[in-house]
Amino acid sequence: MKVTVVGSGNAGCAHTCKLIERGHEVTLLKTSNSLHNDNYEKILTTGQIKYYEADDKQLKVVKPSLITRDFQKAFSQSEVIMVMSQTLQHTDLAKKIIDSVNLDSLKAIVIIPGYLGSLLFKELQTIKPELIICEGESTPYDARIIEPGVVQILFENARNALGFLPASAADRGLAFCKELLPNYQFSRSNIVESALHNPNLIVHTIGAIMSAPRIEFSQGEFWMYREAFTPSIWNMIEKLDEEKNKVIEMFGGTPSPYIEECKWRNEDDLSLDAAVVFRGYAEHGGPKGPESLNTRFIYEDVPMGLGLLESLSQAAGLETPIATSLINISSALHKVDYRARARTLKSLNLECESLESVKDIISE
Repeated sequence: MKVTVVGSGNAGCAHTCKLIERGHEVTLLKTSNSLHNDNYEKILTTGQIKYYEADDKQLKVVKPSLITRDFQKAFSQSEVIMVMSQTLQHTDLAKKIIDSVNLDSLKAIVIIPGYLGSLLFKELQTIKPELIICEGESTPYDARIIEPGVVQILFENARNALGFLPASAADRGLAFCKELLPNYQFSRSNIVESALHNPNLIVHTIGAIMSAPRIEFSQGEFWMYREAFTPSIWNMIEKLDEEKNKVIEMFGGTPSPYIEECKWRNEDDLSLDAAVVFRGYAEHGGPKGPESLNTRFIYEDVPMGLGLLESLSQAAGLETPIATSLINISSALHKVDYRARARTLKSLNLECESLESVKDIISE
């Protein structure tokens, strides 16, 4: 398929490599000047991306069909658009994509991670009802740019899930997405379930916020997955997980503990104990960092993840004391009002919708 990957950071470059490896024709779109400019310029100059597989020292090379900053060129023939930028950019990017896209060729839009970003593209289905719109909760591949033009893939998920808009399109959509990447093996009940099963909502936020002194003191020598999740912190994870699952259930989804979802994504052998799988990922797959408190674990996952959870809970008549406290604490740490920046039903143009009408929109 002809795929346009939106975002040329860690995830965008890694998934461009894997998509090309599977035989797809990939355009890589650089969307901003805020991050990874040296990496983009190197790729643009050489016309290729070099990468290492996890636990493999052999350097591989792929050549995207187009490397560009031009939205019109990037989407002129796209069959699939994969949005892999930070979720903070979704609103602006959705407007630009909608203005640039060629609907005649377009078959699917995949947003990873989503945090309900799929709703920003729903208007396209009024023009093309058969368009597949879906969102993921976690990228199939975890990777880091180790030098300009070179990507190290750290970990490959055993399987991934997607939520579809509307939920009634799940069977058709999942069959299509399996042709993109074989990791896609399951569809969620709806996009709220997918949004809130994003693991970053749980572990990024608690792991970074509750490790603030250690992160600042260590000056770059911090390994969150190895260090942060002590028994007392795990108690907090379980309480936040309970809040998340109550909201998922209220919106017609299937609740599931974070740690079980971690095992399902990461482990081939599902008979293993979930805690053992998490510790294995922490020791062998979990990346180093964050190096400072200026991390997307807070400035992205608090407003986009916890803010969304709080907004959905209010619509459902629920309280989220842990999520609410974490938003307040992170706002104090950064001297930023993250609630004012949060992704909410209002920011998704659903402020006046009732719980039941939102359920109808996502499940029709």
